[in-house]
Amino acid sequence: MNGASTTSNSNNKTVYLIRHGQSTFNAAYAINKVDPWHFDARLSELGQTQANDLAKHAEGLNVDLIISSPLTRALDTTRRGFSEVIKQKSIKVQVITYHSEHVATSDDNGRFRSHVEKEFPEFDLSHIQERWWYMPEDVRTDEKIDPEEYFKTIGFKEPWEHLDKRIQQFKDYIMDRNESVIAVIGHSEFFHQLFEKKLPWFKNCQILKWNPFTNETEWVTN
Repeated sequence: MNGASTTSNSNNKTVYLIRHGQSTFNAAYAINKVDPWHFDARLSELGQTQANDLAKHAEGLNVDLIISSPLTRALDTTRRGFSEVIKQKSIKVQVITYHSEHVATSDDNGRFRSHVEKEFPEFDLSHIQERWWYMPEDVRTDEKIDPEEYFKTIGFKEPWEHLDKRIQQFKDYIMDRNESVIAVIGHSEFFHQLFEKKLPWFKNCQILKWNPFTNETEWVTN
């Protein structure tokens, strides 16, 4: 695989789907299945190690585009796992919201774009809304409402039909890209729903090779 770009009407497209490293939410929730209120959870120590180890596979994937969700655990995994590839090969990184996690628990909520930009200045988030993740429209448009406090006290969950729409937007985005080899850093529930629950849940930093034209898949790592 030489990484050369092809036009989007070719079926010679390989997408590597990669789940982020373990988050602090993942670690805490595994203990008692109670939401620990880790909004936009960061990588745990184990997750940082997993993301650093991802770099061992990154160069061999020979990608010509990297796509990340705007959630902190995905951006940090991208930074740790692909930083050398990005520098050495001047690979583009696109941060998009289509494949952000399904909003159901605290960690699925994002942070204001302006806050994320300060922590990850190497990534361009200028095209993303300030309150970019799913929330009820009245919460999104009322700047006096604190989304985290609202989620804690009143609560909300992204409707499945809203997620279905994002999945289709994600597929369309991938198919419209001219790059032939793409790495996507994302999230377990989104990937699970992308394949209509027919594949096992992704482990942290696990890599799946996917042909979006034929829907053929192959696990690259265990």
